Amino acid sequence: MKILLLEDEFMLARSIRTYLLSRGHLVDHYDNGQEVLEVIESQAHDFYILDINTPLIGGLECLKVIAEKYPDTPKIIISAYHDVDYISDAFSFGCSDYLKKPFNLKELDIRIHHLTVQAKPKIEQVNDPIIHLSNHYTFNKENYLLYHDGKVQQFTKREYSLIILFVSNLGQIMTDESIRSFIWDGEDTESSTIRSLVNRVRAKLKEDLIQNIRGFGYIMKRGDFV
Repeated sequence: MKILLLEDEFMLARSIRTYLLSRGHLVDHYDNGQEVLEVIESQAHDFYILDINTPLIGGLECLKVIAEKYPDTPKIIISAYHDVDYISDAFSFGCSDYLKKPFNLKELDIRIHHLTVQAKPKIEQVNDPIIHLSNHYTFNKENYLLYHDGKVQQFTKREYSLIILFVSNLGQIMTDESIRSFIWDGEDTESSTIRSLVNRVRAKLKEDLIQNIRGFGYIMKRGDFV
């Protein structure tokens, strides 16, 4: 799944993101609500994890907007607040569950799984798991595999991670930093190493789906359809 995480505590956000990545999820992390409100205008996610007390715009305000735009998508509020008024507000604004800090990451995983199973029948009605990238290429969001004319394409684990990043952000420029953050979890990685990975994937593709935007990064667009 593609998960949006709003959390301004760096160490907690890093722990949550690392754990969810290990569980096979894609995680877009933001440390302030203003960025979240900008992102949701153009991107949909499969799950939202929102802290209440965040800079610029708080999680509850983000929750109201997200719930209106994506009412059937699961949303968890996480907070150190134990006041019943905060909990009441969270549920009245559309949250699916409320998790008090500190919490065990396994508990978060259990709640994500439970809410996803509950929401799946509704989401499946509007979300096709197959993304058509061109007449020949499709990507399956359920097994995270790329197909060419119905045949699974062979890539290394890291190459597939790059493809997942691009497919999850179709039409958006991926900078070296965004690739470094997703593939290497923010570790210091040379731009030449990132460029080499992108070039290997492009060389294996039978169509020019990934383009180099000089001075900015890379972008994946859907190919031509006839």
